[in-house]
Amino acid sequence: MESKVFYAKSSEEAVEQLLKSTKADKDSIKITVLEKPSKGFLGIGAKSGVFSLEYEVAKETEPAKEELVEENKEEILVEDEVLKTEPSGQDKVENKEIQDKVNVTDEDEIRIAREFVVELLKNADVEAEVDVVLEDNLIKVKISGDDASCLIGRRGDTLDAIQFLTGLALNKFNKDSRTRVFVDIENYRSKREESLKRYCYKAAREVAKTRRTKKLDFMNPYERRIIHSALQNDRFVITYSEGTDPYRRVVIEYKR
Repeated sequence: MESKVFYAKSSEEAVEQLLKSTKADKDSIKITVLEKPSKGFLGIGAKSGVFSLEYEVAKETEPAKEELVEENKEEILVEDEVLKTEPSGQDKVENKEIQDKVNVTDEDEIRIAREFVVELLKNADVEAEVDVVLEDNLIKVKISGDDASCLIGRRGDTLDAIQFLTGLALNKFNKDSRTRVFVDIENYRSKREESLKRYCYKAAREVAKTRRTKKLDFMNPYERRIIHSALQNDRFVITYSEGTDPYRRVVIEYKR
């Protein structure tokens, strides 16, 4: 039995590489998966697997003299091609060490976030500019364009989903990542924050005047934090949250 190691997206692809580069008997091939391939997330961060293939050389009948000469020529060409494309034993070990020891940089994480959002916009058939920067372990993705506002959704629901999926893509690429993701479209976040502050200040004045508890609309965690932060030092009211997401809301209560 002979053996070779191949880097491929699947065991079938590894077998195809073996059959193209050797005269292996297809029925004798035994496959050992040294490292499973990774599809990444939506094609981002995909990684080839490592397959060890054991095989027997196919038996052939004695060829004619002329055929033997031509066959030897082809064999030499195949061997030359294999030497060019197939890494040596030492190279295989070094390649595997490089794959196993991946040092993910800030630039890598920025690239993954950008590629994911750009691909998402492409699939949604939305033309927009994507600007990505890293500030204090926070990747800020700003999307701008006339068509981009359609991706905000009701009270930013679609925008929140894009932000969640971008963070998920980043974690799929680097499970040890501590970087958070912030996605904004046409400065919607800042406009929404100002709107929420006006809303909660008005509600707080009402509670202070009537001394009656007021329950605000259902909000996501990001919006609830804005309310709590805006009223945390208020002299007349206190705030807390009740319910279970997505039906969780802020309650403003008179301070006794």
